[in-house]
Amino acid sequence: MKYWIERWSQLRKKEWIPYPDEFPVHEVYRTICTHEELKNGFDELHGIFARCYDDILNDPAGMLLPIYDMSQYDYFSREARLSREESYKYAKVFYVLGYAGELSRAGELCIHSDRLKEQCKTLKITNISAFLNILSHYGIVIEGLINGKLKSNTDIIVSFPDNRNAIIALYILAVKANATNRFIDFCRLNYRLFESDWNTIEYDKGIETVSDLFHSEQDRETARLIHEELIKRKYCYNFQNWNEGPQIRYYKREGDRSRNTNADFWIASMDTEFRLYFRIKSMDKVLAYIKTCPESVISNFMISDNGCANRISGKCVSGISYQINDRIIWRCGCCNPNFQVTPSVCDYLYYINAVDRAGK
Repeated sequence: MKYWIERWSQLRKKEWIPYPDEFPVHEVYRTICTHEELKNGFDELHGIFARCYDDILNDPAGMLLPIYDMSQYDYFSREARLSREESYKYAKVFYVLGYAGELSRAGELCIHSDRLKEQCKTLKITNISAFLNILSHYGIVIEGLINGKLKSNTDIIVSFPDNRNAIIALYILAVKANATNRFIDFCRLNYRLFESDWNTIEYDKGIETVSDLFHSEQDRETARLIHEELIKRKYCYNFQNWNEGPQIRYYKREGDRSRNTNADFWIASMDTEFRLYFRIKSMDKVLAYIKTCPESVISNFMISDNGCANRISGKCVSGISYQINDRIIWRCGCCNPNFQVTPSVCDYLYYINAVDRAGK
């Protein structure tokens, strides 16, 4: 992987929500098509998105996206940030086509060009004509362009002759996401958008905000169990977002949650991989307990890190040092909680118990 646009576009593709063979579809959408037609169109839409993102990863310049070399621009550079924003470009194009027009009985979208241009400006899509022409690579037909250009005060017709259901699914997904301010759910092709009516969202209030991104059923189950256990132990929580994915952070005190500080646990999606972060400020009260844990748990407490610049300068106040099995361990805690693991359904309780015991 050479360019930042490849790195972030790969993540956009990985973030598509895995969907079950059967999922509920609200009755309001069944006035437009049948349940089976919507599922069929949703499958087709996945295929269109997949081919598009494969082309981005293979030839980002040919897909009119910026190419900034990762060896020349670091993570915090303007170029890396721009690439991250541009990784949403084709999702935006599909999105605006889906919600900006009207769906016909023939399964086609009729969009007035002035309305499309207005919405493209809002979404920061420039040169929309060029992107519309590229969509023909994926079987999407755009009628009404003049010499390949979108002209003012005209109508265009968007269709997918191979399967009209794909346009119907695109329309429902985009209109629902736009009405409920859920662009990221549209980008992730989140099937949960179909569960309730045009203006209602009934999910995204708990662990599924993060765990839906995990590709392992075991990881989703472990995250659910951790969330339920922490709620049972009276932790409160809030939601955060990193560039690499969403998080839930858990706090013992409501005041800490309000200030977003001193979170004891994070459940995070790191490039769609499950991570449990947790913070232990002093190991004195918990080392004896850790030594009674299974070997798989003990081994995670025997991993040392180099620390950050604060340790090198001697200004670190968040790292901890301890000895276990005759080894001296250092764990940095300046930027993130000082431990991170990928627990299983068999061992997650040991980590929660360790934090609780350390805090007593």
